[in-house]
Amino acid sequence: MDQRGRLAGKSVIITGCAQGTGEVLSRVFASEGAQLILGDVQVEKGQAVADSIGEAARFTHLDVRDEASWAAAAELSATEFGAVDVLVNNAAVLLLSPFDKIRREDFMRIVEVNQLGPFLGMQAVLPHMKKSGGGSIVNIASTDGLKGMNGVAAYASSKWAVRGLTKSAAIELGRYAIRVNAVCPEAGNPNMSAAFFPGQPDLTDVPHQMMQKILKDPRPVVPGSRLNDIAMMALFLASDESRSCTAADFVVDAGLTAGWYQEGVPSA
Repeated sequence: MDQRGRLAGKSVIITGCAQGTGEVLSRVFASEGAQLILGDVQVEKGQAVADSIGEAARFTHLDVRDEASWAAAAELSATEFGAVDVLVNNAAVLLLSPFDKIRREDFMRIVEVNQLGPFLGMQAVLPHMKKSGGGSIVNIASTDGLKGMNGVAAYASSKWAVRGLTKSAAIELGRYAIRVNAVCPEAGNPNMSAAFFPGQPDLTDVPHQMMQKILKDPRPVVPGSRLNDIAMMALFLASDESRSCTAADFVVDAGLTAGWYQEGVPSA
């Protein structure tokens, strides 16, 4: 392995960089030698993340719903770093609402960011990846794209769609040595949910508690540790270590979607 890092020499576009999973992804990828184009609609926060990383990062205002915005981001990567080697489609928005209370405009907002955004991003980087002889696309989906749950009809359906998009694109783009995979975490930025609860509580420890239902982790809970787990999976898929992996779902949920532990039934 190149001692400079697992992503040494690779140019990477990451969306939703301003906070949560996107910020952690950006820092982990930078620590592994990547050259980064970091995109977000939150300009001040996104620029601050890029500035804190240093010379290896450039920030650009990126509205994932907009084709021109995507074209500019891809061109910036090609101009600044010579290529687009990796795309991480991370930007997403959440809606928690009873099924019968979801308005059309709210549903379409989720679709435009969570589903259309990755689609447009993949289209934007395709010419650059074909030109350079391949690449890796990592779509951050969700375990809500593997199962159902009350309150997330709009969000879950968009994440199921991301998984379908991933598999179809992987089949079409494989001939160009472009790999496309999905990461399905149980929880990204837990405070995405906070706005939907009275008092906007701190939900930092909730992902850890949920993911301990099957796989116990004796280590102390460190804020952001679950986000780091997601970033490490994405790092593997972005690197050449995963060159035989495409069209697959990589679940980061400590076994939660495998089923449930039934109390009273004989077990180890």
